[in-house]
Amino acid sequence: MALIFLFPLSVTKGKESFVSTECELKTAFIYQFTKYVSWPKSKKDKDRLIIGVIAREHMFNAIKKLDGKLSQGMKISVISMKDYSQLDGIDILYIESWFPIKEELVKKAVKHHVLTISDRNDAAEKGIIIALYMADSRLRFDVNLKVADASSLRLSSRLLRLAHKLII
Repeated sequence: MALIFLFPLSVTKGKESFVSTECELKTAFIYQFTKYVSWPKSKKDKDRLIIGVIAREHMFNAIKKLDGKLSQGMKISVISMKDYSQLDGIDILYIESWFPIKEELVKKAVKHHVLTISDRNDAAEKGIIIALYMADSRLRFDVNLKVADASSLRLSSRLLRLAHKLII
């Protein structure tokens, strides 16, 4: 299955419309990612998929629209987070580009088997599992397989084939 989304990225309606559309497009990708990740059994035996979000209001509001949707038989819950101090119970952590990516964050996410996603184009090189970013007016994503493996997360080959870059 290809991750094809038909969201226009037109700036004809102004900057606010562009930002809103970009947030919605990123949210659509995040939702698709939830379908192609397998968590370890210790996290799998539950009925909720919890997405923690460290982001400004417009991005949080876009991701919040996933609240209540189903993915792999689990109901998605979206929560706002100020930092990464409480990763226990979080399955996915979305980090907006303004938030610093530190080694401590990566280590803690690995320990708690958290799928990390950031919109920084260098996020995968810094230890985030999925870097989801705009380049040449297109949304692209890179995957850090080394960190995904360390986190005991299994990413579908269907997802990996669509990645712009893989870090092994």
